[in-house]
Amino acid sequence: MTDSARPGTKEKVLLRIRQASEFPAMANTVNLVNQFKASEDSTITQMANIILKDYALTTKVLKVVNSVHYYQSGQVTTISRAIFLLGFESIKNIALTLMLFDRLHKHSSNRELVDALVQTFYSSIIAQKIVHDLNFIEEEEAFLCTLLHPLGKIMVAFSMPEKVAEIRALSGEKDISENAASRAVLGISYEEIGTTIGREWNFPDKIIEGMRHIIPSEITLHPGAAEKIASTATFSTEISNILAADSGKEEKEAKLKGLVQSYADHFGPVGRNLPGFIGSSLKELTEFTGVMNISLAETRIDRQAKQWTAEEAPAAPAAELPALRTDSLKTIDAFLEAEESPENIFSKGIHDINDALFGHYSLNDVIRIALETMYRGMQTSALSRALFFVRNTSEPVMNARLGFGSDIEELKKWFVIRTEGENDIFTMAITGQKDLIIRDVDAPDIAGFVPRWYRGKIGGPVYVILLPLSVSKKIIGLYCLEGLREGFRDISKGQFNYLRILRDQSVLAIQQLRG
Repeated sequence: MTDSARPGTKEKVLLRIRQASEFPAMANTVNLVNQFKASEDSTITQMANIILKDYALTTKVLKVVNSVHYYQSGQVTTISRAIFLLGFESIKNIALTLMLFDRLHKHSSNRELVDALVQTFYSSIIAQKIVHDLNFIEEEEAFLCTLLHPLGKIMVAFSMPEKVAEIRALSGEKDISENAASRAVLGISYEEIGTTIGREWNFPDKIIEGMRHIIPSEITLHPGAAEKIASTATFSTEISNILAADSGKEEKEAKLKGLVQSYADHFGPVGRNLPGFIGSSLKELTEFTGVMNISLAETRIDRQAKQWTAEEAPAAPAAELPALRTDSLKTIDAFLEAEESPENIFSKGIHDINDALFGHYSLNDVIRIALETMYRGMQTSALSRALFFVRNTSEPVMNARLGFGSDIEELKKWFVIRTEGENDIFTMAITGQKDLIIRDVDAPDIAGFVPRWYRGKIGGPVYVILLPLSVSKKIIGLYCLEGLREGFRDISKGQFNYLRILRDQSVLAIQQLRG
């Protein structure tokens, strides 16, 4: 027994991880996201709102969703449509993983941590390829569960990177799994660390099940869902561990052959395709590390696996050079991608709604896509909130149903628009069925038409854009956009036109559903 494996070491190791500098922030982030359950439309919108408030995260989630090995049914350009197509839990878990890994990547000078992050992406791509033709589990399920399978190893690399090298060395020397080696070195296995922290952070049961290290003899003849997830994640992770090891090609080939044979009853056809999987997964890994802004060059898995595949794997492209992964130096393509224009955002959102209208959709799905597109497309104009109101059938008011921006849940409690007996900007738009633009709610010539209850809550000079939805000459909904007054001058005529198109698409969706 090593010194570190004495009784009581488990809690000492976990305590050291919990006391690492970024751990509290990561715990808060993960718990915030995991508290959401897709029980109603407002919850889905809240989750989307968290993602949309972070432009970089929004871009990363959409890149992952549109990657060739994750989703293959056409380009998705809004978070709302991604949720509609892939489901709330899938998008939540993608966002959760990217947020977690992004915080970890701040420690990019920690080579063991960067290696661990890149290797888990590689394992996940392999897992997806393995289950593609086996009808074993869903490809996105294989990807996500394998991505978080080595959470314990990642947290050790984050808080005590010197131990990862020691564990890897022991694994190679004794020819045992890294999970077994971690127990020998730390007194607690990677699996135990991962599942313990995963439960503390309220990860879904499916993710926790995927962290289990399961050997072939433990898999039943007719495995259940938990065994399928765990075995896929374990098998894929072991493949990447072998490829990342400091050993020669012949030794790697022998170990891979032995691993495939041991899992033959469960992943039989994989053995014939494994060499191709390894090479093609390396190519796709470049795309994923690009999403995370991680330089693939000189990482352990890149160096060792390419050594094994020799001529099959291409050299790292110039875009992967560390110098091109900085804020000060970018390629033109990367700059244009990062600085997406409002016109592109609007046109892509309109395309998303058109796709939805030609398939099966709910009205809330279309409204949410339209509202998100308005919110993102108007960000360069200092937009602070995008809201959608619906007519209340029991009294003459309209209530905020959906919204993106700041303090939406609190706003819903007080932002109630009366549709009768008032003479203000909101009733003007509703009763007159007119699109209205208020450049400045504090302007002397309009101030008398701005309700006091509204002026007292908005907290500063703003512009307001109102777009009512009329069907058969009856107003049933209203889009309301608010932004800082100085941002109004940055709104183009083209943007106003896009806003009206999105409103008109929403009306069309209502008409189609009504037959």
